Amino acid sequence: MPTRCRACTMAIDADIVLDLHCDTESVVHIYTGTPLADAVRPLAALMGAHAVLLALQAGGEPFDEACSRLWWDLAAHFGPAFPLPPSCVATTVELRGEADVSYALAEQDARALLQYLAHEGVIDNPVDPLPQPLCAPTPLEGVEPVDAPHAGVLVFLKTPGDRVEAGEAIADLVAPVSGATTTLRCKVAGVFFARSVHRHVLRGMTIGKVAGPVAFRSGSLLSQ
Repeated sequence: MPTRCRACTMAIDADIVLDLHCDTESVVHIYTGTPLADAVRPLAALMGAHAVLLALQAGGEPFDEACSRLWWDLAAHFGPAFPLPPSCVATTVELRGEADVSYALAEQDARALLQYLAHEGVIDNPVDPLPQPLCAPTPLEGVEPVDAPHAGVLVFLKTPGDRVEAGEAIADLVAPVSGATTTLRCKVAGVFFARSVHRHVLRGMTIGKVAGPVAFRSGSLLSQ
């Protein structure tokens, strides 16, 4: 049985599903279904998430959606005559980047996850007051992937977690032969939450992502 199928079988009756990952270079961010925005606010606040990205269908069949999307698909199918609340809070939590490995971060994240489970009544631990969230949820359709227009050496001007305005410079891309520099700018305002780990990139590679508040994309959102 494929790993994903085995995991889905194990999670099929879960009320809460936390799919823990890490990006290449990023701050903590969370993917979840639009109907779950309120339910994941405590988790986002406790984890210190810089972006909470919402979609009804993200594309690519992510694991969290395999557990939760059934409920809002059924609600849409049966309509208001048979109201069905989302009965599985499933999220994908990106725990920063691949190089962010330390005992301090591991302890911080473990404490936050245990606090979330305590807030939800899953475990019997003392419950602390929720911290203020670092962000409001935004649509996954509002994420702008910033792509390299040509090959070159990448020099970042922004770090993950920085807030940027539309038109602001994200990175310089230096052509290794001519030395010509192309400044890469975002088109949307938001938080620069993830970037490539590579510093020599090819044309068309995504070098970073900005989470904006206004939806403008469609299709398979996770693959863009």
